[in-house]
Amino acid sequence: MPRSLRTLVIVPCSASRRGDVACPAYADDLADPERRMQAESRLAAYACPAIDMYRGTHYRLVMEGVRAVWEQVGPSVLEVAILSGGYGLLQPEAVIIPYDVSFDQFDEDSLAGWVAHLQIQERAAALVEDYDLVFYLLSGRYLAVLGLPLEVPDSVQQIVLTGQDSLALVPPVPNLYPFVAAEEVAARRWHVKSPHVRGFLFGRLCKQIVQHGPAVLEWLYHQPGDTEKLFYKRARWRPQWRLWSNNEA
Repeated sequence: MPRSLRTLVIVPCSASRRGDVACPAYADDLADPERRMQAESRLAAYACPAIDMYRGTHYRLVMEGVRAVWEQVGPSVLEVAILSGGYGLLQPEAVIIPYDVSFDQFDEDSLAGWVAHLQIQERAAALVEDYDLVFYLLSGRYLAVLGLPLEVPDSVQQIVLTGQDSLALVPPVPNLYPFVAAEEVAARRWHVKSPHVRGFLFGRLCKQIVQHGPAVLEWLYHQPGDTEKLFYKRARWRPQWRLWSNNEA
C-alpha cells in the first residue's frame, strides 16, 4: 500500500500578535542567551504555542483553511511551519514569547548575519526534504531569506505563492512553481484586499480539500501547474480518480 502524501505549508508570521505588551522581546534579547532568559521570564505570562501567537488577517485566513482541513480530514494531511522574523522557522507547537522583530528592519549585511544566526536555510532544507508537496506563502524578504532553491530532492514539489516583485527570488528549477498571489493586480483579479490575497487563495484551496479530500493534494503533486485553476471563484475541480486507482493497482 503506498504511503500517504505529506504536505507542508510555510506561512509568514504577522506583526499583529497575541499579548499586547508594552515591552516585547527584541532582536538583541533573542540573540543573547542571558537576555533571552530574562525576556522569557519577564514575558512568561504571555508565552504560548507559535500557532496561537499571530493575529494578522493573512495568517488568520490561512489557518482558518488549515483548521477546516484538520477537522474534516485530519491533521496529518496538511502540516504547518511558521517563518518568524524573531525565531526563524517555527514548528506550530513551539512555545514563544511576544517579540518585535521583522526581517524588514535589518539592512542587507545585518540581515545576512541574522539569517545565519537563525540557521533558516539549513533548517528549512532539513524540514522540507521530509515532505512531498510544499507551499510557500511568502514574498519579499520572507521569501529571500530561504535562499531558494533549497537543497532537497527533486521529488519534492514546491509551489510558491508570492508577489510579482518577488518572482526573481524563485529560480527556474523543475520542482519550483511560482504563482503571483499578491499585489494590486491579483487583488483586482480575485476581488480581495491586496495584503490578503495569498491567505484568501490558500483558504480556497483548503475548501477544495475539505470538499474532495486529500486527492486534491495528490493531483497537485502530479500536476502543480493546475494550482491556478483551483483559485478561480467559479471554477470546479473534478478529480480524475482513475489516475489514483491506476497508480495503486
